Amino acid sequence: MPLLEPDPEALRPGTAREPAPDRVTDRSAGGTPEPLRSELTALLGADKVLWKISDLVRYASDASPYRFLPRVVLVPEDLDDVSAILSYAHGKGRSVVFRAAGTSLNGQAQGEDILVDVRRHWTGVEVLDEGARARILPGTTVMRANAALARYDRLLGPDPASAIACTLGGVVANNASGMTAGTTRNSYRTLASLTFVLPSGTVVDTADPAADEELAHAEPELCAGLLELKAEIEADAELTARIRAKYTIKNTNGYRLDAFLDGATPVQILRGLMVGSEGTFGFISEVVFDTLPLDRRVSSGLLFFPSLTAAAAAVPRFNEAGAIAVELMDGNTLRASVSVPGVPADWAALPRETTALLVEFRAADEAGQAAFERAADAVVAGLDLVRPAASVTNAFTRDAGTIAGYWKARKAFVTAVGGSRPSGTTLITEDFAVPPARLADACAALLELQSRHGFDAAVAGHAAHGNLHFLLAFDAAKPADVARYDAFMQEFCALVVDRFDGSLKAEHATGRNIAPFLEREWGPRATELMWRTKQVIDPAGVLAPRIVLDRDPGAHLRGLKTIPKVEAVADPCIECGFCEPTCPSEDLTTTPRQRIVLRREMMRQTDGSPVESGLLDAYGYDAVDTCAGDSTCKLACPVGIDTGAMMKGFRHRRHTPREERIAALTAKNFRAVEASARLAVAAAHTVGDRVGDAPLQAVTRLARRAVRPDLVPEWLPQIP
Repeated sequence: MPLLEPDPEALRPGTAREPAPDRVTDRSAGGTPEPLRSELTALLGADKVLWKISDLVRYASDASPYRFLPRVVLVPEDLDDVSAILSYAHGKGRSVVFRAAGTSLNGQAQGEDILVDVRRHWTGVEVLDEGARARILPGTTVMRANAALARYDRLLGPDPASAIACTLGGVVANNASGMTAGTTRNSYRTLASLTFVLPSGTVVDTADPAADEELAHAEPELCAGLLELKAEIEADAELTARIRAKYTIKNTNGYRLDAFLDGATPVQILRGLMVGSEGTFGFISEVVFDTLPLDRRVSSGLLFFPSLTAAAAAVPRFNEAGAIAVELMDGNTLRASVSVPGVPADWAALPRETTALLVEFRAADEAGQAAFERAADAVVAGLDLVRPAASVTNAFTRDAGTIAGYWKARKAFVTAVGGSRPSGTTLITEDFAVPPARLADACAALLELQSRHGFDAAVAGHAAHGNLHFLLAFDAAKPADVARYDAFMQEFCALVVDRFDGSLKAEHATGRNIAPFLEREWGPRATELMWRTKQVIDPAGVLAPRIVLDRDPGAHLRGLKTIPKVEAVADPCIECGFCEPTCPSEDLTTTPRQRIVLRREMMRQTDGSPVESGLLDAYGYDAVDTCAGDSTCKLACPVGIDTGAMMKGFRHRRHTPREERIAALTAKNFRAVEASARLAVAAAHTVGDRVGDAPLQAVTRLARRAVRPDLVPEWLPQIP
């Protein structure tokens, strides 16, 4: 080992620990097996194939409660690469899952075979028609797209809370909506066109007038199958009515069967089916959105109620008054959000029963804003509000800073509450919708169910649309805890479907989490049509197996990830990925989330296991050395996790006391060090002029091996 080479063994956890049930097994320690690795390298090039065990582990986790180790990770640059990957998978009988930001919450961006990263080379926004439309690549974040549209006073309809990190490919593939989108401003309703690659490799641009003709020539069986399904659905009046009724509220559970009713041709049907298909029908390579007006006159109020049911009961009145958003936060959510910078500290002492509504009105001009404020004041006058803390005003405001603070607290729901969960527990985010008029009853039933199963869950959501989220924390390493979660889910699904005729997934998509309960919501007839649709579009089952459709009744329990304890600064991390777009090394080596994911896998392993050793070998450069250490991740993280500080701590740990003394001495005498370096370069030039550059190159190469390559430069003839 070179003289000043950091010791990777210094980062070995070393503590006595039991292997976790979901640890990566030793047979995967070598990374991608042969001949898979060499075949894909020959197909795409070495720079597009990630095969080391550290690569596979860092892509195995995302924001969901699931974890699946891919066999290989591919990073395509263009449609030719994507088509080549799909062709290879067809020929070899392999499966493919596409992943962009990794912010999905139900496991739909994870796979156990070929995982394809479609974020790195797939970013860009082109504003069209003075902002009326926007052409966007799938790896572009919602925030970046809206920033490009803001100068035209336009924005996208979907507005998920994860806009800082989530990408448009995932938003469309999940039909993610958010605070204001509801059922009228989501991707399904505002998407003008899209370009996608079918499992066969056929590329379809729905905006192309010749698209149907070309598709009929390239995929005649697919076209015939889609039209046959359309005719069958339209011939069943009861089923047609049921499909229409299901989408009067938010629903992302299963495939969009209304695409068969809304589309007249195979391309039009596919355009609708691709929305919310979760990567099971094809790869979305480009989207064109119809944008919406950015109404800049905003009035918002954060109103506090004595209970969850009281707050829910007030929601219809604000809807009638014209509110664009009515967001609910229960007491657990409000108390946890004090970890978010800017949130009043006195919220920490709020009673558990306290619930707040964040109500917002937006208008294009002063007159419209004033009218909305009068309507809001009239509603507030008839409410029994409470002031449980000095910071509570229960008043509407136009102040942009105050409004931004309200939304910061609301958008941090998952991360803030998740960060405050008991250490070592897995976090699951549930997402359902009921008719808005029945929201209060649903809240009461949910609280009773949670209490009966021993969960003190946090509840928040888009109350204006009858859409609530709640978080459950349990230890996935304990069978009893997993059984408790399963029992809760069985009753919860029955409650939502049988009592409220609701949606088991309103905006987070089916994924793996709700796949076993799909038929419970839709019934056998509609569910079988979804299976047949998948068979028509992807007969070989290449894309995303076991996502959306899975006949295993225990699929929601398969692959649950444990969350072993790591360094205190990173332990609250729920792997949401909000930090990733700000990280300078995102496209070089690893991101803050991945640095923590790799550390957690080390903790799952037994001390000295081949997997742990392989991760340690790569961690020095991939995680520690290439971290900028600027803590921009802390600014992006809703709970302020400073992964940069953790990496700087690791750098210190890898150095011996002697090396630390040498570094300190060098820093204190840097003027002399700089002067010495100048003299050395000048002397080297003199020597080089007399004996040539080859001896100098040989000497510096020896010095680099003896000391450390990044501390001793190699002599180059071009050095001035």
